[in-house]
Amino acid sequence: MSRPSMIERMDTVDLLLAGSVTAAGGLWSRATAWILRIAVEQAVDDLWLGVAPALVRCPMRAQLIALRAFAGPDVAAEVAVLWTALSRAAHHHDYELAPSVTDLRRWREQTIAIIARLDAVGGCRE
Repeated sequence: MSRPSMIERMDTVDLLLAGSVTAAGGLWSRATAWILRIAVEQAVDDLWLGVAPALVRCPMRAQLIALRAFAGPDVAAEVAVLWTALSRAAHHHDYELAPSVTDLRRWREQTIAIIARLDAVGGCRE
């Protein structure tokens, strides 16, 4: 079975943000954060498959450290900050509110920008 494309993932995010997925109930905001995080991870995986395939098997935190050498410190920092924010938002804690629509929309835009930047890095190396 193939994994969903980036476009399919972002289409699902858009449906969740629009309130079109009523079956998600109160979990829609965390589900949106999870999908965005998976899209970031998929973009990182796609980069590794082109430049350093062995890194795909490493934990994400190690991949984020290695990203500095391949994408530069600025891009690596942007990816790490976004991935960390999405990770926190996706996990339920009784003492924290779910992520807001404003946060999710901002993270969506950041995810799209990160995908493009990582794709450009991979394209420069090929």
